[in-house]
Amino acid sequence: MVTIKAILGGAFLFLGRELNFLFAGGFAAILALRMSPLLPSTWPTWGPIAFVIIVGMIVAAISMSNERLGYVLSGFLAGGYFLADYVVHGFVALPILPFILGGVVGGILMGIFTEWAMMIVSSAVGAFFLMDFFKVTPTLKMMITGGLFLIGALTQVIIRRTLQK
Repeated sequence: MVTIKAILGGAFLFLGRELNFLFAGGFAAILALRMSPLLPSTWPTWGPIAFVIIVGMIVAAISMSNERLGYVLSGFLAGGYFLADYVVHGFVALPILPFILGGVVGGILMGIFTEWAMMIVSSAVGAFFLMDFFKVTPTLKMMITGGLFLIGALTQVIIRRTLQK
């Protein structure tokens, strides 16, 4: 799971705005993967994997079909994930109230500020996911995360500016 989060983190860090469907689908898949131990034990061995893939593909398809809804959905999933992870770190059972509260706040903010919020959130998420891949001291981790965030956000702004011309 750490390797998958690091790969998604790299994509989110530099291409979050351009790959909004990947951001939404990837976040949905990560949430589904975290919740897969709660699936019925009577499912076949491939059931949880299929569940994760199908959830990710459905959310990615929704995001691709309607860009504005994709931004709101991305904000909802990101806000819910981070508030739930803040309240219960490494959760398996999803704390519903923090997830919904964080999701609503994230969805509203992402729906209002769209592209700019997507650049900031995807850079932050990408830096956060990439840092799970490395084992360093907390102070160094904070510094590297901040540096990755700045590099990712600036890269996305530069890409946006060059595509607008």
